[in-house]
Amino acid sequence: MDRRHFLAGSAALALTTRPGAAAAADAVAAAKLARLSVSSSTYRAHYEGRFSVAGAMPRLSHRTLAAHVKQTFGISRIELWDQQFGPAGHSFAECRAIRAAADAAGVQVVSVEVEDMPRLDAPDPDDRRQAVAEGKVWLDKARVLGCTSMRFNVNRSRSEEVNREAAIDVLRQMADHGSKLGVVVLLENHGGATANIAAMVELVRAVNHPFVKAEPDWGAWVPPGDRYQAMQSAMAVAHIVSAKGLLFDPETYAHTSFDVARLVREAEATGFRGVYSIELYNTPAPADTDRAVWSMIRSIAGEMR
Repeated sequence: MDRRHFLAGSAALALTTRPGAAAAADAVAAAKLARLSVSSSTYRAHYEGRFSVAGAMPRLSHRTLAAHVKQTFGISRIELWDQQFGPAGHSFAECRAIRAAADAAGVQVVSVEVEDMPRLDAPDPDDRRQAVAEGKVWLDKARVLGCTSMRFNVNRSRSEEVNREAAIDVLRQMADHGSKLGVVVLLENHGGATANIAAMVELVRAVNHPFVKAEPDWGAWVPPGDRYQAMQSAMAVAHIVSAKGLLFDPETYAHTSFDVARLVREAEATGFRGVYSIELYNTPAPADTDRAVWSMIRSIAGEMR
């Protein structure tokens, strides 16, 4: 798609009104909707807690997100962020309650993005054993939630040297546990040991375990290099895509930070047929979160094969 057609498509989107779930089947084929997910971090302004924005409606939680996503977009998958579990925390009891609410809405929790973990490459063996133990508990919770994957960070520090062999060992132990549960351990280009796509891909390949894959994040790409080439290079090890949107035109809600359609088209060309999990993560967030999600849905689905 050249720039003229990309802009024309964006302009066409501006003329559309936001449909409800009943219209989604006409706007987007059911088979394409089945390959989409919505991340809870998209709606962080709508959640209570440190990300809350006064007046952002509707008010949501992990227990109510599934119903909102299904009713608004006709999408049957969600991805959760561990920072949004709220006052109830991420106990097994709360995970069961979230699963029950998702099941009632006809929605699957496909993955959880986990931040609160010890370093997987910690120099101290005792610290690494703690990381394995905590990772296994999170994977057990993933199973309760009905997830098929769970994303972890090796570390988030850019200044400390990565203990690569330690990270590989910890990831393999976690993946062994995940394999018993049917839950894939995911790495994302999110700083530290996997600050860029090349480092993430190299680490996934070094671990060399069928239950360790990647979650390439469109919005977390960092130079040098080319965003599109980098993302395409990650698709061979991708399990799910973090389809992160950043800036949107305030009038048309066309995504302006990069060409979403191109990213999808090139991912599909590699043979990827997995899930694109829509995540909006920019400050300030779009004034109308639902409308921004619809913009991403149409840009992504329009290029699916």
